[in-house]
Amino acid sequence: MEQAKPGTNPLTVLKSGPQYKDPVCGMSVDPARAAARVEHDGATYHFCSHGCARRFSADPPKYLGAPGSPGMREESQSVPENTAHVREGLRYTCPMHPQIVQIGPGACPICGMALEPVDAALEERPDQEYESMRQRLWVSAVLTVPILAIAMFARRLHLSFSTATSGWIEFALATPVVLWGGWPFFERFWASLKHRSPNMFTLIGLGTGAAYIESVVATIFPQAFPDSVRMRGEVPVYFEAAAVITTLVLLGQVLELRARQKTSGAIRSLLRLAPRRAHLVLADGSERDVSLDAVKHADLLRVRPGERIPVDGVVREGASAVDESMLTGEPLPVEKGPGA
Repeated sequence: MEQAKPGTNPLTVLKSGPQYKDPVCGMSVDPARAAARVEHDGATYHFCSHGCARRFSADPPKYLGAPGSPGMREESQSVPENTAHVREGLRYTCPMHPQIVQIGPGACPICGMALEPVDAALEERPDQEYESMRQRLWVSAVLTVPILAIAMFARRLHLSFSTATSGWIEFALATPVVLWGGWPFFERFWASLKHRSPNMFTLIGLGTGAAYIESVVATIFPQAFPDSVRMRGEVPVYFEAAAVITTLVLLGQVLELRARQKTSGAIRSLLRLAPRRAHLVLADGSERDVSLDAVKHADLLRVRPGERIPVDGVVREGASAVDESMLTGEPLPVEKGPGA
């Protein structure tokens, strides 16, 4: 955030023109430089690209009906760019399929990826999806270790279990891993079938589901299998494969969600740099502190030495050196004067 250098004259900034939000992607759009405009229901909507305009034209209610949607009528569409609100019902979208927008977290019905938040909030909120996946991971990992030990290292560990006994033990341990730990993956697997959009979770659901079901049947009804599929007279089971795959996919989901949390934390840190109030210069020359929501086009604002500049605008009077390093990467303060 730009910051005026202490020890210089206060800047008087003229608030620049309104910024509009693209109803599809939520990006701020300068109406003078909008790539496309669409008239709908007596209102004009501005778009950052022709692709967003085409998606909006195909189904306007989809982008205007959700609470907190960025698509607002033009008379109320102007929003200060640096105003950060803590809104209930944040919108989430898929990074691979931006046409997927919903209120609250979830999974993309097309690719199965975890949805990313569109709206940034100043306050950190608990990520219930991350907590749920982490809990499933720890429980699944604890149960998968003995399954691996019995299935892969029984002889080295001198475990004297019969094949039938080890099958029942693996069944008891693998069932909560596959059915509870992997339940979110089966939900996404079913969604991929329902939307006829095969993805990674289609493979995971088919693989773990087939391995688990075959192993359950082999454990409970071994006599149902012909001799041609038996190994040393016993029907093979694959509980360890189903449990290990589920646990590893859970690990991947936890790492992905944790990375998203860190990214959201960095965005919140940037939002906190923005001032929450501005010094509005009234017609008689006096000042009044107002929230950024109340700042309108053509308002005069005063920025005192050492303060951050609250909005984009044009300097009317005064001079100062402004720290623009966050925006431009330039480490040295930049001189600003009338007309800047």
